[in-house]
Amino acid sequence: MSVSANDLITRSMRALQALGGGEVPSATEANDGLTALNAMLDSWSNENLTAYAVLENSFVLSPGTNSYTIGSGGVINVTRPLSITQAYVQDSVGNNFIMQILPRDKWNEIGDRSTNITSQLPDTMFYDPQFPLGVINIFPTPLLGYTVFFDSLLHQTTFASLTTNLAMPPGYERAMVYNLAGEISNMFGIPIPPASPGSKNVGQLAMESLGNIKRTNIRENIADYDPSIVSRSYYTYNIFRDV
Repeated sequence: MSVSANDLITRSMRALQALGGGEVPSATEANDGLTALNAMLDSWSNENLTAYAVLENSFVLSPGTNSYTIGSGGVINVTRPLSITQAYVQDSVGNNFIMQILPRDKWNEIGDRSTNITSQLPDTMFYDPQFPLGVINIFPTPLLGYTVFFDSLLHQTTFASLTTNLAMPPGYERAMVYNLAGEISNMFGIPIPPASPGSKNVGQLAMESLGNIKRTNIRENIADYDPSIVSRSYYTYNIFRDV
């Protein structure tokens, strides 16, 4: 099901009782509402659990090059990711080799990251989310033009105009209506009306609807550890059994 920005704004203002059943927003109210709606969706892109999909993109390694800009107009010309969650190198026959994604402090512990250190299969990546172009750093420097695949969370799509229609997964339309109502309430100074007995007010519905889509989007997070620290191939001394 698709819905227009104008429809979402109208329903949000009706939820605040700022419009009657047959009324529509003025041109100024609609445009202000569009600004608030797109700002809200832009903010949702920073929340992992509002992303309903993981995107896989790829780029071809350039032999001798260990740094690649990413974003609109970058070497990797795709939407600049906020973060990269997983990556792997695929060789010429389709074999996949997982890459380790390092945070900055661990990346800085690599003593020599120059192009002098090379490999046919680089195994380490550090993503620096600069703006407007992020930077993907690869180590060791690749010798072959293999392909790197990487995962990032989908950004929320904004509305180009009031008449733009967007399709969205179940639950998002309701969450947009009631959460936009909260944004409009603050922007226009419209108080949130009290709920009738036995029902919920706009604020409560906003939290409930957003919470529903976040619960749906929860992803399994399996703990990882260094086996050289935790795993043991021998028994440890037990003071109670003296063995």
